[in-house]
Amino acid sequence: MKIRVFITLIILLLVFLFIQPKGEWVPVFLVTEQPDVLMSGNHGVTLTVDLSFGREDVDEWITNLEEPYPLLFLDSEWIERSPLIVKMIKEKKIPVGLLGKNSKQYEDSPDLLGKEIELFQTSFDTVPLWYRTQDHSFPEELKKQVWDFQMNMVSASVNWTTGSAPPIKKGDIVSAALHQETRVSIKELQSFQKAHPFVSIEETLFGYKTQSKTFP
Repeated sequence: MKIRVFITLIILLLVFLFIQPKGEWVPVFLVTEQPDVLMSGNHGVTLTVDLSFGREDVDEWITNLEEPYPLLFLDSEWIERSPLIVKMIKEKKIPVGLLGKNSKQYEDSPDLLGKEIELFQTSFDTVPLWYRTQDHSFPEELKKQVWDFQMNMVSASVNWTTGSAPPIKKGDIVSAALHQETRVSIKELQSFQKAHPFVSIEETLFGYKTQSKTFP
């Protein structure tokens, strides 16, 4: 009897793991087992965009954006200033994360992260799954805070801030900057997207598709 029950449990586990619609998996809430920073994977290449400034050009870019979508890291104040673009991001189900400030500001203001998450939640009704600072640096106290909020810290193996598109290789997580003073050309960004078969961050990290969290 015990053997029969054991075999039944094994079969149910296999069904749960492998028989998912379209081979997709459920969202991963904490990728690492401790407060670590993700910088690269082993499968494919992921494009991420750090967005803290832009209106008309960003609006046009988002309007014309097609799948596979990049992972957008959005500054909380930009989210507050740009409700119509945020609405379009939600309608198109583009994956998003929270873009913080430069890491030094969290040492000076310990409650800053909580305030940023509140602003994010106002628009997206959830705590973000992915988080990075603008300088891609994570002091130890900030790591603990991010971990407590059950967010994954993401840096990048390729940082594109100005000029021509960078060379990339398998496993890279690419960060393209759209800030007021440090900014890549939208035209260059569009050409870069067309030139490479980018995949989701989950595919780059794990080698399989996951069911991305979407927002109503």
